[in-house]
Amino acid sequence: MMHFFDEIKSYVGFTDDDAARLKALGPLVEPRFSEVVVAFYDALMAHPRARGVFVGPEQIDRLRASLKVWLGELFEGRYDDAYFAHRQHIGRVHVNVGLLPQFMFGAMNLIRHGFLEILSDQQARLEDDPVILGLRHAVTSVDRILDIELTIMVQSYWDSLMKQKLEIPAALATGLAHEVRNPLNAIGLQMTLLERRLRSSEVDEGVYGQVLEAVRAELRRIQGLNSEILDFAKPVDIHTGPADVAEIFYEIRRNHELTLEAGGVQMDIEVDGDPVMVCDRDRLMQVFINLMTNAVEAMPEGGHIRVEVVQNESGLRVEFGDSGPGMSPAMKYRIFDLFYTSKASGTGIGLAIARKIVEAHGGSIDVLSRPGEGTTFTVYLPYPRRDAEDEVER
Repeated sequence: MMHFFDEIKSYVGFTDDDAARLKALGPLVEPRFSEVVVAFYDALMAHPRARGVFVGPEQIDRLRASLKVWLGELFEGRYDDAYFAHRQHIGRVHVNVGLLPQFMFGAMNLIRHGFLEILSDQQARLEDDPVILGLRHAVTSVDRILDIELTIMVQSYWDSLMKQKLEIPAALATGLAHEVRNPLNAIGLQMTLLERRLRSSEVDEGVYGQVLEAVRAELRRIQGLNSEILDFAKPVDIHTGPADVAEIFYEIRRNHELTLEAGGVQMDIEVDGDPVMVCDRDRLMQVFINLMTNAVEAMPEGGHIRVEVVQNESGLRVEFGDSGPGMSPAMKYRIFDLFYTSKASGTGIGLAIARKIVEAHGGSIDVLSRPGEGTTFTVYLPYPRRDAEDEVER
């Protein structure tokens, strides 16, 4: 599966020609960025609820400067994973400052109209440029990059909504887990005392042994679930060091060889580039074992797992696909929800924790699945930045 950003570009039809065209447009539109910036913030400041987000003229001045930089980056001609990561950061800033989506969408549309006006004024120069190839092509390329920007912004609001959706059940579950922990410990202690008394009495232990073991097994299961809930509630602790991400999969395949053979599952691993990066190896192994376990359980009649680790200039992309039955759209959009599971014995915690681990690395995890066509998880792991990027306001 393509990485999310590649998918967006493909969906709107953004090509290398658009990238070259935008770069050629840069010198023509840059002198009029100030007009677009003024129109953008005039629209926001004209509405009381949008205006209430801002704290003073100094912040507005900084935001105007940041917007001008943002506009310039639209026309740099380089639209790779680093560009996407930076745009995601800007989207999160919009969410964090409390700008309501309807105002952001409306203001973004003003940017689009501002550029259309600039391009119309430059029509004669656009027609003569061998790269831009006229007004129609210029408008198409600008529309596509702004559609990409709007999609990234929408995704930022969606991610925020999903985070809030997850925090409510997580908080409830954590409180309940804390309340349950002490009674569970007390029950475990009483079970131990009961077993000792039975062994020291004349009662035939075989009469009660099976019952006690069944209770003990259920107690262990509840304690394990309780521990998983508490583990999910805690911030993910990341201890980083150099690690070969592909080697993690080779180790998983070696350690689970009997499980794979018993299930009739073949696991193939492909590597493109250098898969070494700074990460928490043990935590990533936890993520990938979870994916493997789910895939094996989804293919009770056997099947195929394909792992592809691809290096690019900004990080690693890991595609983990299986030949199982796939998921319905409703299931696919809930797969990372806490406590959501389609398995009778599942807890619905594993993938929620996996996403937390990936996001703690600054990465993302996505799923593509259709009924009858298998399931592919894509994990994107960016290279850590040497210096933490300052929060960019816009």
